[in-house]
Amino acid sequence: MSNESKKYAVIGYPIEHSRSPELYAPMFEKFGIKAEFDRIAVKEDELSSIREIAAERGLSGFAVTMPHKRAILPYLDEISDFAQRACSVNIVTVDNGRLIGHNTDGAGALNALTEAGVDVSARSAVVLGSGGAASAINLMLVQAGCTVKTVSRRRAATGRPYPIEDAIFSLEALSGGISDADLLINATPLGMTSSITFADLSFLTLLKPSCTVMDVVYRADRETRLIKTAAQRGLKTIPGDRMLYHQGVLAFKLWTGFDYTE
Repeated sequence: MSNESKKYAVIGYPIEHSRSPELYAPMFEKFGIKAEFDRIAVKEDELSSIREIAAERGLSGFAVTMPHKRAILPYLDEISDFAQRACSVNIVTVDNGRLIGHNTDGAGALNALTEAGVDVSARSAVVLGSGGAASAINLMLVQAGCTVKTVSRRRAATGRPYPIEDAIFSLEALSGGISDADLLINATPLGMTSSITFADLSFLTLLKPSCTVMDVVYRADRETRLIKTAAQRGLKTIPGDRMLYHQGVLAFKLWTGFDYTE
């Protein structure tokens, strides 16, 4: 392999929580690729300078985390078909200075479900969230033959969002949405920290025993409260680090052309 040093990064704000450097390190090592992987804090009003940031850092590619997966789209030179339809980019490749956006969140989520033995075809899912990750997962599930309902936080007249739990119970009252679900996916930031979390997990009592609960959020220190509580109720669970891994494998191939397996 070449001894040329490559530079990659993950951008977002906040960014300290990201495990991307630890995720990709063994991938680069396995293929003898000398690479650095940094966390770069980029605020939304700084995204218009992403081309300059990538050039100054000498990046060969970078990952995009919340809340920039949609906001970055206008600043890219090219966007893959799936990412365009999802209106979400989580991976950018750099080709002779051109920034090309991709989305591996949808396929990463589906691969994590497949790994856990969950077949989504002809099943029903409830996806919590309306951001970039949620839209990519929603699109991929629909392509795989799954019926999807999305739950997002409504905003009060003051502009402040109501708790997402209110929206979950409203959906249940209207259509039995959550009690009929074969799959519940949290694609919000809730659970990321002790201060950014669900106020109430009692909605888990509405799920049927055969329902699978998947979290997009991952915690370096422990399982999220959603996953832990769902497991305690005897439900099948898929923690966020499995989706993180699978979307990362796909990103690694986009950046390097190599297929990585654990």
